[in-house]
Amino acid sequence: MRVDAGIRVILLFISSTIGVCSVSQDSHGASLLSRESITFSRSSRDLPEKKKREIQPDYGKGPFAPDTHNLSIGVGQFFLLGNLASTYENAIGPELNYTYGVSDLFSFETHFAYHSHSSGAFSAWNLAAGLRANLMYFDQLVPFASVGLGFFNPSFTLADSATVSGLLFGMQLGTGIDLMISNRVFFGAKLMYHNMFDSSKRDSKGNLQSLGGAFASFTVHTGLTF
Repeated sequence: MRVDAGIRVILLFISSTIGVCSVSQDSHGASLLSRESITFSRSSRDLPEKKKREIQPDYGKGPFAPDTHNLSIGVGQFFLLGNLASTYENAIGPELNYTYGVSDLFSFETHFAYHSHSSGAFSAWNLAAGLRANLMYFDQLVPFASVGLGFFNPSFTLADSATVSGLLFGMQLGTGIDLMISNRVFFGAKLMYHNMFDSSKRDSKGNLQSLGGAFASFTVHTGLTF
């Protein structure tokens, strides 16, 4: 009977030991699973922060965009109007334009041109500054209108060989269109009206002469944006 009791005690000890081991393994596995799930849940919370932002391709600023400098050189026909047309012939002349982009719609523009007519009997240069409005953006085309004020310096050689010149104030306005060939290069054409406000000056012989007048210009130009 004592032997049977001892065997029962040993078997009970063994069974209890096995139970404790199995419970320990189960709890250890549960703890590992819990840590893994916690790690996974933290990783999932971190995903939005680690997600790469979608980067739009940077094509750079195009011609006449805000904060751009646009320089162009052109050439075209200068058509004299009024009294000038009845005395002198039309001529071809160069021009230089600088445009600073203020916004998508408006730009600050300066314009310089020189033209000489009838073998130099009448010549003039003008320097004006004003506002340019980009009317719309259609594909790569930009139609525009501009208006400005500035100075004109006409010079005349009269029939009696007397000469007269003077610095006049005037205005100009016009319209045109530009084609944006690339982010740096553009090509265009424009039609402008120029009016030199009338002023009287004495010629080299002391006679009083009127220097005012008007003319139009149609030019083509090519330019660079920087």
